[in-house]
Amino acid sequence: MLDLRQLRALRSVAEEGSVLRAATALHWSQPTVTHHLRGLERELGAPVVTSGSGGTRLTPVGEAMLPHAVAMLDRAERAVDEVRELVAAGRRRIAIGVFPSAGARLLPQVVRALQQAGFEPVVSEAELDPLMAAVAGLRLDAAIVYDAPGRPTILPPGFRMIPVRQEHLAVIVPPAHPLAGRTGVPLADLRGEAWIAGATDEDPVDAALARAAEQAGFAPRIAMRSDDYAVVAAYVAAGFGVALVPELALPAHLDAVATVEIADAVFERRIFLVTAPTVDASARAALERALRASADA
Repeated sequence: MLDLRQLRALRSVAEEGSVLRAATALHWSQPTVTHHLRGLERELGAPVVTSGSGGTRLTPVGEAMLPHAVAMLDRAERAVDEVRELVAAGRRRIAIGVFPSAGARLLPQVVRALQQAGFEPVVSEAELDPLMAAVAGLRLDAAIVYDAPGRPTILPPGFRMIPVRQEHLAVIVPPAHPLAGRTGVPLADLRGEAWIAGATDEDPVDAALARAAEQAGFAPRIAMRSDDYAVVAAYVAAGFGVALVPELALPAHLDAVATVEIADAVFERRIFLVTAPTVDASARAALERALRASADA
C-alpha cells in the first residue's frame, strides 16, 4: 500500500535535488527519507531516484509517479483542511473553476446555489486546458467548461460531464457598420474586414472563425489581439475591426457595438459542468440547477 510519507519523500527530493536537502525541508532524518523512498520502490517494483555527483534526481519511473504523488498529496491536504473547516464552521468547502467569459454571467447564481445548499464555494478562473487538468488532478471539485471542436474531452473513470447550455458566437461590429443589425449575412461579406482576435492563434473562438472563413474562401486579417472581451468590444466600438465573441462575453448593453447574424456558418459551442467523483450529490444537484436556470435567464 502507498504511504503518504513515501509520496512526500519523492516530491521533496524532486524539489530539493538531494536526499539531504529533502530531509532538511521535511524535518526528517536522512535515513527516514531513504527508508520511504525504498518503500515506494518496493511498491512500484523499480527505482524512483538515482544519485550521482550532481545530486539526486528522479528516474523515469519516479518522474512518471511524481504528478500522481503531487495530486494525491494535494488532495490529502485539502481533505484535512475541509474537514477541519466543516468541524469549525459547519460548512463544507467546494472548489469550482470557470472559464473567463462565463464568470460574470454564470457565477453569481452558482455561488448562491452552493451557499444555499450549505457549501462554501471557492472559485478560480482559468482557460480550458488548465481547468480540465485541475479537475482531473482533483485540485478542483468541479468546473464550468466548453467543448472545443476537434478536441474531444476525455475524462478519467468516475468523472461526470453534464451539458447545461448551448452558447452562440456572435460577430460584433461598430454601430455605424453597413451590416450592423443585419440577419442572414454570408460570412464572405466580411472578407475585407480587419478582425480583433484572441491573444494566440490557438484560441478556440479564433479557430472556429478560421475554419468557417476557409470554407467561405478567405483568411481573416488580424488587426489586434486581446484575451479580454471587454477590450475586444472597445476595439470594435472604436472602429479598429470586427470580432467573433461568445454570447456570454457580449457587453451587457450593446449600445457601443452591434451584432451581425451570419447565415452560412453555425457558430456555437456547448457548455458543460464537469464534476469529480468526490463531489457530494447535493452539491452536484445544486450546481446543475443553477447552471440550467442561468441558461433560461
